[in-house]
Amino acid sequence: MKCKYIFVLFFLIIPLFLFGGITGKISGTVTDDETGQILVGVNIILDRTNMGAASDMDGYFNILNVPPGKYTLRASMIGYNIIVQKNVNVMIDLTTT
Repeated sequence: MKCKYIFVLFFLIIPLFLFGGITGKISGTVTDDETGQILVGVNIILDRTNMGAASDMDGYFNILNVPPGKYTLRASMIGYNIIVQKNVNVMIDLTTT
């Protein structure tokens, strides 16, 4: 009986360690620098990756499952200059804004 409990406990605890976070997240809100107005539909791209997002109705965006490291973030929208943010540091299990 005791062996049965150890067996069940083993298979309930081990998966917790296997699914520990190995990626981070980048999020933020896009606004017009002059007016402060939120910008909808801005394309946010991480250079040299296939990852990116578009800002929603509140100007908010999320890029999930980003491997740790330093990235260059590029924001573009028709009618606006392209904004480049270098050295965006992503860490495991944290959100970079």
